[in-house]
Amino acid sequence: MNPREGYLRSGGYRLHYLLWGGSGPKLVLLHSMGMDAHGFDTFAEALQGEYQLLAFDILDHGDSEKPGEPVSLHDHAEIMRDGYRQLGFFPNVLIGHSVGGMMGMILAAEHPDDLRGLVLVDIAPFEITGRPARPPPPEFFSDEEEARSYIRQRYPGFTPEAVENRMRHAFVRDEAGRLRLKATGDAIRPSLAVDLWPYVERIETPTLLILGGESDLVTAATLTRME
Repeated sequence: MNPREGYLRSGGYRLHYLLWGGSGPKLVLLHSMGMDAHGFDTFAEALQGEYQLLAFDILDHGDSEKPGEPVSLHDHAEIMRDGYRQLGFFPNVLIGHSVGGMMGMILAAEHPDDLRGLVLVDIAPFEITGRPARPPPPEFFSDEEEARSYIRQRYPGFTPEAVENRMRHAFVRDEAGRLRLKATGDAIRPSLAVDLWPYVERIETPTLLILGGESDLVTAATLTRME
């Protein structure tokens, strides 16, 4: 079943969202930088018989508005919160991947009554400035095969179905007919160098941390401290 699609205004910005399911516990899904709400399609389709699921495009991603200037991570998290509260989607279990998980840490600390649980996918507090930055994506792609090749290289673990999901939802054509990525990350990237430990130390919400089998984002020392 295809998700229901909608828009709302939060923090002065236009947010795009997807809804699956009609009953059951509420799950809020926040994606990583460079992705969008449709990145959860397969996950949500598998669970929509048992849960209600809500996924947002964070600002400057997918079909949500692109701010004219950077938005702090804290403000971005509050914008997501206002969005799910407008839709009556609380209390919920918040599932956040990467940047979405960073927002989840903030919301669990600041608004514990909103969350019944927090799931962090491949993210924990860490020192951003010490990590090498990924090279920016090309400004545009001349055709679909060039874009598809980029997706395969950028996400080597993606299944063919996941690659085609990105082809359907991650790009927009400019006036010259070239494909451009919808997500630039410009609105959120400057705010990522933030110390999340003061938030994490206040979290009382039951929290599950899921790490990729080949991921090196979360060190053993960080895991020990989080326990």
